[in-house]
Amino acid sequence: MSQNIPEVANTSSTQNSAEFVRLLVFDTYAPVNFGNLVANTNYAIHYAGSANWTSVGSPSNNINQFFTATGSGTIGPSGNAYVATQITFSSSYKSETINNETYTPLGGLLSIGPLQNDIRVTSSDTIIAVSGISGNNIATVLNNNVRGSVIELYRGFYDSNYNLANAYLRFTGIVTSYAIEEDRKDLDDVFTVSLTASSTKVILENRIAGRKTNQAAWQYWFPTDTSMNDVNSLAGVTFAFGGAPGNVAILPGAGSSTGSSGGSGSYPTVRTGPYPGGTPPRTIGPQIRQGSGTG
Repeated sequence: MSQNIPEVANTSSTQNSAEFVRLLVFDTYAPVNFGNLVANTNYAIHYAGSANWTSVGSPSNNINQFFTATGSGTIGPSGNAYVATQITFSSSYKSETINNETYTPLGGLLSIGPLQNDIRVTSSDTIIAVSGISGNNIATVLNNNVRGSVIELYRGFYDSNYNLANAYLRFTGIVTSYAIEEDRKDLDDVFTVSLTASSTKVILENRIAGRKTNQAAWQYWFPTDTSMNDVNSLAGVTFAFGGAPGNVAILPGAGSSTGSSGGSGSYPTVRTGPYPGGTPPRTIGPQIRQGSGTG
């Protein structure tokens, strides 16, 4: 995917600050190992590992660093990267470079929603809208995995000579949704693309954490680990934890009684040991003891 957003004229302005947007779109769902990189392909580092990414054209070994591979990686070092596309644009009126990335000036065509600024990390969403896009460039959004892309927002400040003095990162998040609005003027269609982004803290708060403790799920990550092989045989078993060795825990069963004559019931029990021969059975199941009660 190429960056087809038209830039505005390089006109001097009296603005003292500008917003800079870095959008990192992942073109593949599975990362490529360092040893399988292909020259002249664009990547974003997913897991740095032990690989030296600067040896294949990356400016750094940082996560989400975008680069064009200058050669194939070597087999052996760990690390992987996604095939990716990077789009950078700003509300400035001239091209600027931040962290070795050049940002296309869009001026007033770019608008950024309100952001919550606190000393501590906060959960927040924002909307990035780009207007004045022609129909030919809408394919940039529709034909790529924009949802799920990494987005970074910088704010830059200009000095009195309209030179970028400094810039700082003010938002990092994930694009959760997008919307396309069409405005037809005469015979021309003009589109506005709005990206809704959630901060990284929101993503972490809403993620599903944990791992299933069954044989299939466990061995997906650890193929040779057999520690969960007996989980199914223990399902539904009641243990008498806290009981003295050799005792039998008696749990109430279902019984019937009529008036004061009493009734009979069955009581599932679980034996805690010791076991004949000193070896417990492989599967501990419920035992049935017949009992009688008095009403």
